[in-house]
Amino acid sequence: MRMKRNVIFSAGVFALFLCSTEPAYTQNNTRDEPVPIAPIAPIDYEGWTNAYRLRNDVLEVVVIPEIGRIAHLGFRGEQNVLRLDETLHGQPARSEEAEDEWRNFGGDWIWPVAQNHWPDFQDGDWPPSRILDGVPWTGRAWRTEDESQYALFSRDYGEPLHIRVTRTIRLDPTNSSISVRQRIERADASTIPVTLWHLSQIKEPDHVVIPIEEDSRFPDGIALLKFDPPEPGVLKYCGNTLVYDAQRGDEHKLGSDSPRAWMAAQAGDILIVARAQSNITEGEYPEGGCTLQMYANRGLGYIELETLSVERDLDVDDYIDNTLHLSLHRLDPVPDSRCALAEQVQSILDEDPEPSAEIDDVEQDKGSSEPETEP
Repeated sequence: MRMKRNVIFSAGVFALFLCSTEPAYTQNNTRDEPVPIAPIAPIDYEGWTNAYRLRNDVLEVVVIPEIGRIAHLGFRGEQNVLRLDETLHGQPARSEEAEDEWRNFGGDWIWPVAQNHWPDFQDGDWPPSRILDGVPWTGRAWRTEDESQYALFSRDYGEPLHIRVTRTIRLDPTNSSISVRQRIERADASTIPVTLWHLSQIKEPDHVVIPIEEDSRFPDGIALLKFDPPEPGVLKYCGNTLVYDAQRGDEHKLGSDSPRAWMAAQAGDILIVARAQSNITEGEYPEGGCTLQMYANRGLGYIELETLSVERDLDVDDYIDNTLHLSLHRLDPVPDSRCALAEQVQSILDEDPEPSAEIDDVEQDKGSSEPETEP
């Protein structure tokens, strides 16, 4: 293939870039993706010197391989909707003085193992050890001929997981959304099952909208996974969704088994939607069947939108993958009730809202973390 000279620094340099990229879309066996035509140079961002910025006329995204995270997501020229701990700006993944201390940078990231399996290879199920989080990733970014921008970052997890994890972010020229192709591949034998557990830490949200199902295995469609139940008035049922008031809640973790696999957070006039798509139809989801989880921590001023894939015991060279979509939407006007917000979210996602009057809250004994017994 002949390249135009005005789109690359030199044929030799760019050939090296192409050979070293190993973009994740080739691993997914898709042949219709645009090929790279020019690398995107790293930038300095908040004290990190090897970050990559993807930017179109609408959206701005910053990826920091050093900490394995999407660190910035926002409308161009506006604030970051992701929480990024200011006290950790520019810091390495782990402190040399406190190797065992997990650093809660924030941002958007992935853990490849469900929390109930953490004690299989570390001391307890919290905090995450260096095996899970705290090792720098490798990364690179590039443009394609259709003006899309990509960033890929990857990490090899050694003993005892023996997996390679890749995330490939794509920003097209016009959209206010990114797609993230996520993949876990087994490199060597291991008895520890894996899952694509994605987390987005949203800064100072007002509400979170969670889809629920009438035929859910969880009482009232929702699982209370950790901590005390939300106080009266924090939860509101709106048809086939549940809306959490993040300004009134405290510290809670909720789960849903909805196959719709999306969650949305409202912060002022901005709506952040996370949606996972996968071709995998067989297998069990973690935490008793959760496709989605929400963690709220009002004291630290954030919530987490979490999506999960099925859990798999992978053979060597086997893999699981999915695609995560993160999108921003302007709310104009901002809905005047929680159920109006839920309806607007469903409209954005081309769902038909289930008609229902607003139902406040659930009784304190509802929403058990244990699924109902199957008949």
